[in-house]
Amino acid sequence: MKRGFLLMNTGSPDEPTEAALRVYLKEFLMDPYVIDMPFPLRYALVHWAILPKRPAESAKAYKAIWSEKGSPLVHYCRQLVQGLEKRIDDPIEMVMAYGNPSVPDGVEKLLKQGVDEICLLPLFPHYAMATTGGCTALVKKKIKGRATLRVVPPFYLEPTLIQPLAASLAGVDEHLLFSYHGLPERHIKKTDPTGSHCLNAPDCCEKESPAHATCYRHQCFETTKAVTQAAGIPADRYSLSFQSRLGRDKWLEPSTEATLRKLPTLGKKNLAVICPAFFCDCLETLEEIEMRGREIFMEAGGESFRMIPCLNDSPAAFQCLEMLMTGADDWPLAR
Repeated sequence: MKRGFLLMNTGSPDEPTEAALRVYLKEFLMDPYVIDMPFPLRYALVHWAILPKRPAESAKAYKAIWSEKGSPLVHYCRQLVQGLEKRIDDPIEMVMAYGNPSVPDGVEKLLKQGVDEICLLPLFPHYAMATTGGCTALVKKKIKGRATLRVVPPFYLEPTLIQPLAASLAGVDEHLLFSYHGLPERHIKKTDPTGSHCLNAPDCCEKESPAHATCYRHQCFETTKAVTQAAGIPADRYSLSFQSRLGRDKWLEPSTEATLRKLPTLGKKNLAVICPAFFCDCLETLEEIEMRGREIFMEAGGESFRMIPCLNDSPAAFQCLEMLMTGADDWPLAR
């Protein structure tokens, strides 16, 4: 079989304008894997509650991080593909779940090269229905049985991910905050194969369970534990939180915004923030954390704040992805 790789991320608008954001947000938020409501309710929420105001707000945020290279997320993903093409013999295409380069275009490019096995590598170390689950469904739909599909397993404990994250903390003597992308609690419960383990006890993530294979919360805890152990950071010098909330449903706790306000009151006035759920820097790290997060923390009484960059297109990033891709024979087939 001839193999090809799809490197995939969430996406970005084509430009930081209100019009472009309206197109992007509509595509993103109407995905049932992102807002898992019945279509009529999802349509009403997106078109009547979100799209009238959110595009203008999001355009302002994107303008704050946009550069001459365009969207940071798209730029870093393109750099990764260009570097990996020098290391991997199989064809590689970069696609975004929403926006451009699109999934249909990437799939067709691989198929035109005679590929009959597509290996999907979403750049999300931790499994979530809204990320890896949604990406898999989108690609599978576009393949339409014309090729087999393999999907990289969650790589939240991959040594070539943990080691550079730990190395990035060398010299950090501030309090350290691990900020992960948030999820509604119902997403955690929906992906629980047992139907009874996740979020049914305060220590559910510490008890062995088949649910951990698809439990985003557990996997975030495990990454944090592995990185802090590798970096030699004691438990009293770091915290964990979840960012990027949307809507009024109950989301994973504690929230990053509340944590940023609380830490200075506990005497933690010098802070470094790392976001291990993001392989590449994007709106959620560069604007939500490095800009707005800094402002929240300093206004609450903080004295210093710094953001630890994601792996982006560093040598460590290429090493991690190359290691994953060379093991593609063992990636499970998508169901």
